[in-house]
Formats: sequence, structure tokens, C-alpha cells
Amino acid sequence: MKSNEKSKAVTIAWYVLFAAMAVYYGWRLFAFTPWYDELYTYYYFISRGPVYAAIHWPLPNNHVGYSVLSAFLDFFGNSYIGLRGVSYLSALANMILVYRLGGRYLKGWSPLGTVILYVSVGLVNQMAVQGRGYTLGITCCLLAWQSMAVICEEEKPKKRHYLIYILSLVLGLYTVSSDVYWVIPLCLAGGGFLLLRSLRETAYFSEKKRYLFLKNLFLKTESGRKLIRLIAASLCAAFLTVILYATIWVSIGANLLVKDEGSPWYGMGHIKMILSAPFAAMGRGMEYMLATPYIQSEERAGFFGRLLSWLGTLADYYYHSLSLPVILVFAAGSIYLIFKAVRNLKRGSDRNLLLYLFLIFGILLVPVVLLIQCKRPYYRVFTYGGVLLAFMLGVILSDITDFFSKKLSGGRKQELVSGAVCIAVLAFGVKCLAFSGYNEQYGMREHEIELAFAEAEMENYENFCVTDCNQEYLLYFLYGIRCENREIEGADVVLLDKRMCQPDFDEMVWEFYHYYDTIPWDYIERNLTMVYGNKDYVLYVK
Repeated sequence: MKSNEKSKAVTIAWYVLFAAMAVYYGWRLFAFTPWYDELYTYYYFISRGPVYAAIHWPLPNNHVGYSVLSAFLDFFGNSYIGLRGVSYLSALANMILVYRLGGRYLKGWSPLGTVILYVSVGLVNQMAVQGRGYTLGITCCLLAWQSMAVICEEEKPKKRHYLIYILSLVLGLYTVSSDVYWVIPLCLAGGGFLLLRSLRETAYFSEKKRYLFLKNLFLKTESGRKLIRLIAASLCAAFLTVILYATIWVSIGANLLVKDEGSPWYGMGHIKMILSAPFAAMGRGMEYMLATPYIQSEERAGFFGRLLSWLGTLADYYYHSLSLPVILVFAAGSIYLIFKAVRNLKRGSDRNLLLYLFLIFGILLVPVVLLIQCKRPYYRVFTYGGVLLAFMLGVILSDITDFFSKKLSGGRKQELVSGAVCIAVLAFGVKCLAFSGYNEQYGMREHEIELAFAEAEMENYENFCVTDCNQEYLLYFLYGIRCENREIEGADVVLLDKRMCQPDFDEMVWEFYHYYDTIPWDYIERNLTMVYGNKDYVLYVK
């Protein structure tokens, strides 16, 4: 097969894959009942409009940037699109960006294989169309990486590439503050790449010309000047991010201070309070947010062992039941990439160096940072790790293909090797997406509530009550009914968790508004009829 024919075949295969995943993600968007975190985000932020979403953060569970963008889509009137539309578009954009970045660094079928490996990652698949900001965060990561690649590797990058780089970092951090775990490695990779290139351009590695180093490193080389501009762009992104969060701090602080009887601004209007003492409001809001972190620090004693166990579980979330192979790929792959980077530098080449640096920093820095922080974040925070894993595997498979292709004479044999690797990757991807439990409901209780509501034909009733918060949020999400009534007496529809119906059940369940002793059983027996039951719920209607 000629090279142009191979390129055409890869392109056709790419379009087929993209179309198939667009349909698959579209099915997931509507087929899966939203779980608690999604419902909470929609109920309290997205549904109240972009301005409200931008300035409110009563709990550190709001992915602010995501909620703001989703609030615009919610104007179309479909709650599923409002909640998950941004994630759906981001999931498709991520495939395009992974393919383009793969084409920048890898050859032949490898970019397509990298996309297949990426979409097959368990966490990537689970978060692809969820109403949370993790998929959008990956889009920001890939956009920033692509823009930085142009800045670092091309002779005359345009101003728009710096602008996209800045905005991608800002939106990423504004969406999920934990995106700092990929922001730092990305910035270090770009800075390290330009520093190494500048060192070579100043002939630092030549013993005779090292005296030129301090004089020429930043000012007399193009890479040095790019490094200064990249640092300035990164600082600009940090400043804009602080401004955006300062808006939230001011809003939260003002709301707290005007309600605090001991505050000199007690009873004052929010706007007046902000105008009269903006820094007091900002300080109070910042204090509140720092005092309620979403991920708590742990005791340092024994933390290393707990972290190793956590990393093993995280690896299992990437490719289910393959935690050991994933750990080996990360460990051995990092060593292999370090070897390749050093070898290229010794040869005076920086080919793929930016890719290697980002993968190395992105993988090795996380355990170090977590050890320093003494934290084990939620696994979904590291959904972006699917990008690192896919590209690391893409590099390894590409090199394996090249190695065996060079050992074989004849174009036909080389095609067979490349085709065999691509077919193996595709088979692995199909296995993951179709047979590995990737397509289970996010939350079975939320799904059972939806099924029960459907049985009740909610549009035929007017008086509603909610007995737990999941019902409250789903009632609004599915039917547009914002019900805060928790009084069962007088209600036409009552849905009870079966645990509420057990007199001896006394376990604390934070979602519950009722327990057995608070339920008016006489009213239910006289006025309501049980019409539906499933594993966890019973439904009564008048």
C-alpha cells in the first residue's frame, strides 16, 4: 500500500470511528439517569442561569466554568442537553484533539490507535457525557497542549496560539480547581523544552562557549525569548484565574457578612456591602472556601502505604481489571521515555521532546505532589490521566511497529505488522466499550426513582412531596417541578425508600428527609394506594 493510500485509509477509519463514538456518546447522554453530583449541579447552579452559576459556590461541589457554559445550553429547554451537552461536545472535541496531537508526534496508524486507546479508558468513558467538568477539563488540557506545541516547536507562532493557551488554562482551572494537577506538568514541560533548546542554541553543551550562557540564554536566542513569553502567558493565566475566583469570593463573603449579626454590614444589601468593603467580602469568602475543602488532608503516618493502594485502584479505573499492566506501563514507560528523551538530546535532536516531557512530568509529579499534600483525591479528578496513558501506549506501540517493520523486508510484510497492531488495538477498544461493565447506570437508586416516577405518570398530579434529596432533584430535572415540600400529608404522590419503612432502621442516611417514625402511616393507609415497587423504593399515589 502506498503512503497516500495508507493516509486515505487512516482518514476513512478515523471518520468512521468518530461517527460511531458520536452516536455512542449521544446514546449515553439520554440513556443514563443522572446521579447525585450531576443532579446537585443542575438543581443549584445550571438551572439558575449563567450569572448565578458564575458567582455562587455554597459547597465546593460546583464546577463553576462548566456550570456557566451549561447554563447557556439549558436555555434550549431540554434538561439533558443543559446538564450534559457541554460534556458531549467536549468528548467529541477531545477525540479530534487527541487525533491531531497524535498526528503531530506519531506515524501511520498510531494516531488512530491512540484515539481508540483514549476512548477505551474506563474513567474517560464514565465521565464522557456526565454533567460534570472533567471532560471539559481534558478539552482545556489538550487545547493548551496543542497551542504550546505550536509555540515551542514552530518558528513563528501567532498571537492567537498564546491567547488559546492562556484561555485554556484559565477555563480549565475555573472549571475544576484540581486541574492544577495537569496544568503544572504542562507548564513545566513547555518551559523545560524551551530551556533545553535555548541551552543548545547558546552552545552551552560546548565547553568552549559556556561563557556565553548567562548573557545569551534568554535574550539572544529565539527559544529563550519564547520561554519568557510562555512564562508571561502562564502568569497571565494565573492572574485571570484569580480574578474569576475573586468574583466568587466577593459574592460568598458579602452573602455571609450581611447575614452575620456580629458584622458591621449586617442587614445591608449585597451590592452596597460589596461597594463599601470589597476586600472584606473577598477575604471572608476566601476564608470560607479554604475552610471547607472538598478533599481533606490525611494523617501523615502510614500515608505512603495508603497512597500505593490508592494508585493501584486508580490504575484499575483506567482499564478495568488490568491494574497491574497499567502500573507497569506507567512505570516502565516513564523510564523508556526518559531514555528516549536523553538519547535525542545527545544526538542534538528535540524530536518529540515536548511529548516526552509532558508524559514524564504528568505521571511522575502526581505521586510526589500527593505525598506532599497528604491527600488522596477522588479518582475522577485524574480522568485526564487517560490522555497520558493513551499517548504513552501510542508511543510504545508505534516504536514496536517500527522495530518489527524494519526487521522485515518488503512493503507487504510491513503493512501486515502495522495492520495487526491496529486490529489488536481496535479489538481491545471494542472489548472495553462493549463487554467490561462500561455501560452500567451511574447510580441505581437514582435510576429506580426515575422508573417509579414514570409509573406514577407525574403530569396527572398537582400535590407533591419529596422524602429524600435525590427525589427532589430528579423531580425538577425530569418534570421541571421544583418541590421543597417534605410534608407527606396532603400529597398525591409519595415515594418511600424501603429503609424508611423499617421500624428498626436507625442508620444515619444523609439523603433522607424522613424515617419510619416521621412518616404519617395512617394518612398513607387511608388515602394512598401502593402502585409500584422495585428493589429500593415503593410508590404510593392517591
